[in-house]
Amino acid sequence: MNTYFARALSVLLVLSGLTACGDDDVSPATDGGLDGGPPDAAPVDGGPRPEAFIELGSSSEGIALGHTAAGAPVLYVGARDGRIVRVTPDGVMTDVAVIDSPVGIAVRATGELLACGSTGPEATAPSVLFEIDPATGVKTVLVATAPDGSPLGLCNYVAVAPDDSLVFSDSAGNKLYRAAADGTGLTLVTDAIEFPNGLAFSPDGNTLYVASWSGNALFSLAFDRATGTYGTPTSVLSGVAGIDGLVTLADGTVVLVTSTSGVQRFTAGAAAELLFPPRVFTLPANGVVGDEAFGVHSLYLTSVTRTSIQRITIDGTGVALPVR
Repeated sequence: MNTYFARALSVLLVLSGLTACGDDDVSPATDGGLDGGPPDAAPVDGGPRPEAFIELGSSSEGIALGHTAAGAPVLYVGARDGRIVRVTPDGVMTDVAVIDSPVGIAVRATGELLACGSTGPEATAPSVLFEIDPATGVKTVLVATAPDGSPLGLCNYVAVAPDDSLVFSDSAGNKLYRAAADGTGLTLVTDAIEFPNGLAFSPDGNTLYVASWSGNALFSLAFDRATGTYGTPTSVLSGVAGIDGLVTLADGTVVLVTSTSGVQRFTAGAAAELLFPPRVFTLPANGVVGDEAFGVHSLYLTSVTRTSIQRITIDGTGVALPVR
């Protein structure tokens, strides 16, 4: 079974257990759910609930904010049917490229896309890191194997470091890798994080946060701009199940997009704060905060079960990516 779908199935089983046992954090569902997905519930405090921004026609995972060659802001979304889609602030969608099993995506400062995916539709197809030209849709494999020549387990999430080097998680291999901007010089950063997933740099670029999906934890690693190297991972938060995507806010807090624990916000030295409970929006995968064109307080979320991109208002603003 494809690793992605195995993970989604395990999450669905967990959620079904939560539903059977009840959840004091949410009120009963009030309708049949947005875009035909599972029922949603409004937060018990009467706070905002998600709204469908666009109908994608497929579930999704990767999402990133970028700009066209002319400088116009756009969202890039990785649909589970293989499409990489460009979306304008008014919701107009254009297919950019097609890759198999797209997962995490990022955008370089120069506009090229980076996408974790596979070289074929088969469950045994190699997992790789692609670069995609958004103007032509041409894709190039940047990283195809581990430093020892063995296949990657699951290239899951990628981020661009302040020095333009790349860092990506191999979730199935329990490894975090660094590569030069062109994909060469691949080195192991750490193998001490269980199922590393989402990645995000602090606003000053001196810290990399790494989500441990099955380890229910958030780790931080110091980043040395002068050498492009990373320090030893330190656990800064534990006990939050299913952390998938990470979004850094301008004030230094980190939004945790989780499979089973809702959307939460973490501030160093404090407990995580629940922003939206699990059944407000089921099975979110990744998120990004908009800019002025997309709304600086708008958090856009992908989902492994829904076919639309959801938008939620948050108290906070994002940072321009890649972090400089």
